[in-house]
Amino acid sequence: MCTMDAERRRTIRMQAYLPVRLSTGSHQRVIETLTKDISPEGLRCLSPTAFPVSSELSVEIILAAGQESVALRGRTAWFRTIPLADQFDVGLKFVDVSPQITRRLSSYIERQRS
Repeated sequence: MCTMDAERRRTIRMQAYLPVRLSTGSHQRVIETLTKDISPEGLRCLSPTAFPVSSELSVEIILAAGQESVALRGRTAWFRTIPLADQFDVGLKFVDVSPQITRRLSSYIERQRS
């Protein structure tokens, strides 16, 4: 098991329970779950699967009902077992994010924090 070491984030994550869909590059396995927190650079979510560190995933986040979802790529930075559960906390770092997606995530977070 790999766990999170000392805090290395450049941005603060906001607690948020948003629907998120994770899939492997081959899209053979799709996991629909919830985020636990989010920033313009990454997120933490629940998963029934412990993805190995550095796994590349397709990520689709629904920021608000009725709006187009945010689709991007993520790489697992860490994972940890949730005690007494058959689930894992998974930390994802977004990779190759367009400026438009970064602005959309930042704008969403700012609106929620206001």
